[in-house]
Amino acid sequence: MTHTEQLDILYKLKKEVEKSNNTALLNTINQVIKKVYKNQFTISFVGHFSAGKSTLINLLLEQDILPSSPVPTTSNTAIVSVSDTEDIIANLPNQQYTKLKTYDEVKQMNRQNIDVESVEINFQSDKFDKGFTFQDTPGVDSNVATHQTTTEQFMYTSNVLFYTVDYNHVQSALNFQFMKRINEVGIPVVFIINQIDKHNDDELSFDTFKSRVEKSINEWDIDLQHIYYVSKFDHPKNQIDELSEYLLYLDKHREAMETYVERTVSFITDAQLSYIQNEMQSILEYLNIEEDEFEQAYLNFQQTQAVSEEAQLLNDKDKLKAYLKQKRKDILENAYIMTHDMREQLRSYLESKATDFKVGGLFNKAKKKEEAQTERLDKAISMLQEKINTQIRQPMREDMSFLTRFINQKNINEHILNQSYDIPNDLVSSLYQPQTTISNTYVLTFSDEVVKAINQFVERQSNPLFEKAIQHVQANEIETEDNDTSNEYQRYLELNNLKDSITTRNYQHYYIHLEDSLDKLTGRTEANFTIKEEHDTTHHQHRDHIQASDDTLSRSQVDIEKALNIIEDIPLFERTQTDIKQTLTRLDQKITKIGVFGTFSAGKSSLINALLGDNYLVSSPNPTTAATTELTYGESSSITLKSSKQLLDEINQLLEFFNQSFSSLDEFINSDITQLKSKLEKNQLAFISAVEKHYDMYINMLEEGEVHHISQEDVKKWSAEDEYATFVKTVHLQVPVEWLKGKIVVDSLGLHSNNQRHTNETEQILTSSDLILYVSYFYHSFTDNDKAFIEHMKDMNQLNENQAFKMIINAVDLAESDEDLNAVKDYVADALNQVQLQSEVFGVSSREALKSSDEGMDQLKESIQHFVDVESKTILEQQMIHQLQQIDQSYQDMISEFETNKDDIAKRQRKLESYKDKERLENQLIATTTQHTNNEVEEQVYHLNQRLKLQLMDDIKSVYNSQMTQNSDFNAEKKNSTKIYLDQIHQRMFLEQSLITERIKKYFNQQLDEQVAPVLQQLSQLHIIVHPRFNLQPDVVDQPLLHIDLNDMMAELPKQLTKRKILNANAQKDIHEAICQSTLELLQPNFSRLRQQLETYVDQMSDEAEQQFNSIEDNIQSQINELLSFELDESLISQLKDKHQQLEAIIY
Repeated sequence: MTHTEQLDILYKLKKEVEKSNNTALLNTINQVIKKVYKNQFTISFVGHFSAGKSTLINLLLEQDILPSSPVPTTSNTAIVSVSDTEDIIANLPNQQYTKLKTYDEVKQMNRQNIDVESVEINFQSDKFDKGFTFQDTPGVDSNVATHQTTTEQFMYTSNVLFYTVDYNHVQSALNFQFMKRINEVGIPVVFIINQIDKHNDDELSFDTFKSRVEKSINEWDIDLQHIYYVSKFDHPKNQIDELSEYLLYLDKHREAMETYVERTVSFITDAQLSYIQNEMQSILEYLNIEEDEFEQAYLNFQQTQAVSEEAQLLNDKDKLKAYLKQKRKDILENAYIMTHDMREQLRSYLESKATDFKVGGLFNKAKKKEEAQTERLDKAISMLQEKINTQIRQPMREDMSFLTRFINQKNINEHILNQSYDIPNDLVSSLYQPQTTISNTYVLTFSDEVVKAINQFVERQSNPLFEKAIQHVQANEIETEDNDTSNEYQRYLELNNLKDSITTRNYQHYYIHLEDSLDKLTGRTEANFTIKEEHDTTHHQHRDHIQASDDTLSRSQVDIEKALNIIEDIPLFERTQTDIKQTLTRLDQKITKIGVFGTFSAGKSSLINALLGDNYLVSSPNPTTAATTELTYGESSSITLKSSKQLLDEINQLLEFFNQSFSSLDEFINSDITQLKSKLEKNQLAFISAVEKHYDMYINMLEEGEVHHISQEDVKKWSAEDEYATFVKTVHLQVPVEWLKGKIVVDSLGLHSNNQRHTNETEQILTSSDLILYVSYFYHSFTDNDKAFIEHMKDMNQLNENQAFKMIINAVDLAESDEDLNAVKDYVADALNQVQLQSEVFGVSSREALKSSDEGMDQLKESIQHFVDVESKTILEQQMIHQLQQIDQSYQDMISEFETNKDDIAKRQRKLESYKDKERLENQLIATTTQHTNNEVEEQVYHLNQRLKLQLMDDIKSVYNSQMTQNSDFNAEKKNSTKIYLDQIHQRMFLEQSLITERIKKYFNQQLDEQVAPVLQQLSQLHIIVHPRFNLQPDVVDQPLLHIDLNDMMAELPKQLTKRKILNANAQKDIHEAICQSTLELLQPNFSRLRQQLETYVDQMSDEAEQQFNSIEDNIQSQINELLSFELDESLISQLKDKHQQLEAIIY
């Protein structure tokens, strides 16, 4: 097969695929044509996002060609080819491309997230021969939705595929599934494990690591050409040189292009047939018929089509009227009335009416003339009537006859079937205008007027019949066929023809002019595209040290203890002084709760270990079995087991997809667990197997209680080993590290997990933490999940003004330069700014800190300690300072009254007497607060409903899209996608539930503050200092109140959700809207539950407020008695002046 023949067969195949609108395959063929045209031998690097593929290619090329910034980008496949010339092309959407000048422009486009489908880089090489091509693809697990599709699209241009993963992600099921698929396609696969410098021999020997990799390959029955273990750093096990030699071997022993074309044409043919078959199957599902029923169904459809069209007319009276009028108009316009003989008959009549008309004989000429005129008129009318009967009456009867099937009135049906248009003589005679003689022109004019008169006559006569018929038509019960059904039948027939053409390879025999240029072959055009110049918008000068501007005083500036010592001998405000002393004691004993968050494998545990100075914390590698860990100072550790209900809920959540649930753990244990386990993924399997294996142990432990003390040696077992960690809710780890004193550090499980318990617990940690440390990984520094969590955390943070946040980038030792490190820090700072959150950004290396030291870790520890010692105490300190200032103001008021207006003192005493033993804080204040808060509950639930309409659409679009068509079993994919969708929205809704709960709590407390403020103001004028701290807390349930059952959601999926329609942009939009509407309808009963629960919280806070009011009343009465028990005199005033002077120097 010559080069031209290879291109010819591919081009013809492309033209055939174009007819089916299979755009994904079309793009693939264009890449194949480009490869064959340029005679390229292609090796593709596919694998995990940020697995180091670009850096590895640069190493193998021995040139720095590809952008390998650690900042995540949306750049797509890069095609790097050895060539005689050097140029760069960026392929853009809609088959456009633009030429670039430098490699830096490629990097700029990557950083600017410009929509680039692929980048082609031609370069000269001393190492490889012309046409040797590297493809660098985006990650198959990338967050960017188009990346996975792009990766799969380009892999079919590969001669050899190098599947690349980083050391920490080798055992992901995604790796083995993808390689297995490549095996099925028939492309040779080489497995590369990159970044082996991360290996730690203390944890695991390298030989053991290798044996585990090989064991997994064998278990999955994957055929590999080679496995290479590589790193860009020096390492005793590094095989980078062997890999380089293998590439040189491949270059010298290239697969023949003819073999590649035959293999690829076979794949494209199979893929196209599969696509067509799926399209046809979707149509059959839509039509609700089997394949062998199509022909008969199509015949039936054609037969009923006419009835359907009639029914559509009959169901719309206006359309029916317009239809009948149009039909009549067509009949009248097409009626051939005025034939030659008809005109001659009219001429005969007209001549008899002319002035010069003569009759024979001598007598009764007038009478004879009149008789002749009547006779000729009768003949003309008779002939006209015949014409009308055949040309108008009969067609009118036929065109209206279908109405009789839908009219139950016999007389109207008879009128329709027997309608007649008998014209009177004067219709013709009245048109005559006296003429001396009859010319040809007048005959023609008169004939036209007769036709017009007949048309008008027929219209007048038929209008009442139309109205009666329209009024009595009854066709509401007839189901009309939609246009979509007709289109589906036509589409099926077209696809069937395409299928025959592809199967028989008929298309190869068509003559198609083979275009000579690559642009014409692939249908692409060059576009002028200018890259914007990058302006330095970085702000890392101040990103590392953001301090909140605060011009209020803190305890470090005010000696509160000294101020208390100054006033303790004054027999006034003793209750307030006691209150300040208790607050001081609480401050000194305050434990700061530090919540550590981040996505799974972000390095949370290693960060905590680095903060503590040793490897105390071991976390589970399996997110399904992981437990929350709390670290405090001490030497005694314990675990809290999951309750039997919690464990059962997790089992049921896991098995919901398989339509199974259990009412008790015993029922689960006695079920066919072996059959269940055959359906599960590896992580899920570990969880179920653990419950099965150690169920008796768990039940025995639970009988003794949920909390159990464990030895330090057993911490790893209960934290990280699946078969034990499965049963643990929280590990309470105590370690004798001085830095932990006064702190609780909580290693959270992360929000974006499909496990509902994880979400619930994470939410509880989030709302109760004083300080949040958010950890991201250097090579994945700000993912979509990070953004979603931080946006939610910011919403929570606004409700808790005493909560602080610090952003941490772990593993910065992986940065190759300060430029890389600053790029990541700036990227994260910019991302935080986009969600309106200012935070210090700390770059740390847990590994370096544990080995020796790390400057970033030292700065982080110092910042945390500053928060614990100073920032976390600010609000309580401000409160105490305000109380001291109130006492001092009262001193000043008393001095002023004594010296200038003693009458005010007497008035105040009388006022105090009137307040004595009388309630100052009435329960009506609580009732008003309750009413306002219940109104707020209504508002919040209403706005949540509205907000979800927008938010749900994002989730729906991310799940229900063309990616679903990758699975050959679309029904299975629908269920899988719906499970993913529900997991996503359940998490979103639980976060919304938590957020609304926090808002309602804060709203109630703020309302109560506002209600009591005027009363407190009145009391302060009498020197009664009351400073209530309303922080009323209901018993919040952690059960999700907004939940949709998987089967219920499946039942509500729209009928149009088919493999074919999800690929159509317009149909996809309708599908998304239908799913959104169904979701909201299913949620409505849940909104009522949420409203009721929130109102219960309000009632609980109201009850608690009454108790607090009683306590405050006791305080008020105590102060009234205190103020009434002494009199101001010169001695006391002198003391007050002295105390004021001393306080003034301290508290202002």
